[in-house]
Amino acid sequence: MTIRMLRTEDRPQAQAMWQEIFEEEPAFTQWYFAHRFHPEYSFGAFENGALIAMTLGRPTYIRAEGCDQKALLVAGVSTLPAYRGRGLMRELMTRLIDNAKANGFACCYLHPVSETLYASLGFRNGADILRVSSDAATAQAPLRIAEGAVIADLLSVYHAAMETHDGMQLRDEAEFAAVLSDYASDNAKTWIAYDGKTPVGYLCGNDSGMVFELLAQNEAGYAALLKHIEREAGKTVHALVPTDSGLRGERLYSMQYLVFDNAFALPLKNGYCRIAY
Repeated sequence: MTIRMLRTEDRPQAQAMWQEIFEEEPAFTQWYFAHRFHPEYSFGAFENGALIAMTLGRPTYIRAEGCDQKALLVAGVSTLPAYRGRGLMRELMTRLIDNAKANGFACCYLHPVSETLYASLGFRNGADILRVSSDAATAQAPLRIAEGAVIADLLSVYHAAMETHDGMQLRDEAEFAAVLSDYASDNAKTWIAYDGKTPVGYLCGNDSGMVFELLAQNEAGYAALLKHIEREAGKTVHALVPTDSGLRGERLYSMQYLVFDNAFALPLKNGYCRIAY
């Protein structure tokens, strides 16, 4: 068995393993490995040249304590069923963590499938999230809802949230366009809520009621957008939003961090991170 950093030529095997383990839509898997595969921050275990386990890293920046922090988003942690229970995940994660630290990252972060899975590696809960239902949303103000991805308006809402929420990924126009292309692989549309001419919230989701991202500047914006997609889908929908949205819902752990050299403190102040790969 060989454990090493991944290479560009490993992409077909890594993509096939992702598709097999996570059962994502093929369009998303193809998009991810075309745009988000960074072998220089990723590691794999091989037996006779075949990939049997992997962990993938993508360099990002997040806002924490008023500073832009270089952060490694960890995803795709997986092992083929026949090779589980051998400590491969721990070995691969240890190598990824050591490599990230050596390359000047302030932290590694991930959305875990289990709240305790990565604790032994030093990961700690750093940001929570609220799962809300459109049933509980009550529109409080007449807002105009428009369909269309006006990136300047989306960024206006997003950057306003970054002023009060730590943990969010930094986005410029190019990064937001990449995020929207990710959602488009799942047939997403974008709706923006306006108070007069001012954008106060947006929702990326599809006609079946799947919400990929929802962010607003106040409770009225959240409620208006949730009610809009509820009408589009013809059923109750659920979404993940910041804990200070003003809506009632179920508080969940969202993001875990392994912070290097005390780069910032956990938990993050008003922490919120909605992963967009």
